[in-house]
Formats: sequence, C-alpha cells, structure tokens
Amino acid sequence: MNLMASPPTVQPAPQPEVASITGAPLVQGSAAGDRVFVAFGTSSSGPVAVWNASAPNQFFTSPANVSTTDLGASSDGSMFVFYSNAATEMHAADLSLTSVPASPELEQILGRVLVPGTALHPSRALLYQPFLTGAPGSASVKGGIDILDAHSGALRLRIFLPQQFMTDIDGLHGSFLTTDENGQRLFAITSSDGTPQNSALTIIQLVAVPLGIGTIAPATVSATGGATLTVRGSGFQNGATVSINGKSASATFKDINTLLVVTPSLTPGSQQIAITNPDGESVSLDAAFTAN
Repeated sequence: MNLMASPPTVQPAPQPEVASITGAPLVQGSAAGDRVFVAFGTSSSGPVAVWNASAPNQFFTSPANVSTTDLGASSDGSMFVFYSNAATEMHAADLSLTSVPASPELEQILGRVLVPGTALHPSRALLYQPFLTGAPGSASVKGGIDILDAHSGALRLRIFLPQQFMTDIDGLHGSFLTTDENGQRLFAITSSDGTPQNSALTIIQLVAVPLGIGTIAPATVSATGGATLTVRGSGFQNGATVSINGKSASATFKDINTLLVVTPSLTPGSQQIAITNPDGESVSLDAAFTAN
C-alpha cells in the first residue's frame, strides 16, 4: 500500500494556558474524540483542562492549584475523574465538581496505596480504583480493585488479584487498569514482585457487573407521563423493573448498559429512579431527572 498517495491531514492543536509544566501531563479522551481531558501531574500551576471539538481553538481550564496523579474519563466525554490531594474527585465536562466518592470500607485496609489507572464505567455509573495493600514491591503485598458507585461512593465490589499491580517509579507514566465496553472484563498490568521483568497482563472476568445508574436522557419530561427515558448504567438484566418516585414504570431491556423506560404520570419536580434486577439487586438515584 502506498501511503504517500493519500497523506494524512495534520492540524496543530491549541495548547492549554498554563504558566509552566513541571510534571508529565495525563491525557484522556472520549470514545468519539470530541472531548479531551488533560491534567498536569505534579505541576504546581497546572490546572485541569478540557478541549471540546465544538470550540477547537481553546482549552477550558480550571483555576484550581492542584497536583494530579491519576486521570480517567467516561467514554461519552460527559464526566472525568482525577486523584488529587489524597482524594478522588469527579467533575462534569464543564469542570464543575459533581462528587467526591468515598466509602468507609476503603479505610479497612491499612497501608492501602492507590495505583494509577482509575477508570470510569463507560456509562459513568461505576468507578474502578486499583490499589495495593501495602508498599509496591513489598513481600505479601496484593493488588486489588475497588468498584464504587460513582454517585454515592458506596463500595459495590472488591476484588483481590493473584499478583500485585505493576507501578511506575513516579506513578505518572503509566495507567495500570482499564475495562471493556461493559465494565465486565478488566485488564491489569501486574507483577509477581513489583519489578518490570516479572510483569504480566492479568484479565479479570466479572460474573456480573454491579448494578449502577449513570445517565438519564432527557433531563426534563412532561409530568403527564408517556415520555421515554434512556437510562444508561451498568449491570442491567433482562426483566429489570423500574419505579419513579415509588410509581411503577414500564421498562424495556436493551442491553447490559441500557434500559428504555416509559414514565407514568408524575408529580412535578425532581424525580427519584429505582432499578431492581430479577436477582434482587437494586439501586436508586435521587434527583435523576425533572418532570414539569
């Protein structure tokens, strides 16, 4: 194949407005490539920045003076997550803070060390956090993955790996965990003793993805009922039932990440949605959408 016959078109991208870059930048993009999220690692003046294809000549930057050591983004580009100042923060694409997922169960492992590779479920319903049970490379240290509800921070599932995660020297040049399009198959870079020469790829297949709610569209519907909501989430099963503010709603299973829900007549205002799988697992989300 003669690649010279159809050379690619290259257009320089705009650069984020930062005073200096003293640490390696972390970059994540949406599946469609229409949004790119950037964090500047250990840069003392390095804000988080977002590039949007609808405004290709500028970066939107956060004025926060933060030092970031991990960055992940949802595949639809509507949400991103980063680890900074010993806390995990979730932000919308407009940089606004949406939640700081935390769970008392996370404190049950003394010496717990986070590993670069924080990931969001493609629907942004779940947050996957890789960790070590102790210092990297130490004997008997294990690797693990905490799966949290991205809205409440509740721990939904904890997995321990047969080996510990591989880690980079400064924790900024690697991402050691990712997931498939359903959040069901997890891919981890591990090592039997924490050294690069003994590193390997560990693949984890979940029997079932924890049930979660990610996004609901549209955000506003008529209170008279009959509107169809597209609910994106995780772990949906065929036969899942849905209620809205306690009223039963018709639900159609589309796939493991998608339900179509027809709203009943509703009292105007903010609405809670609750989903229950046939196996009894349930989840709810307050202020999920608005009826008027």
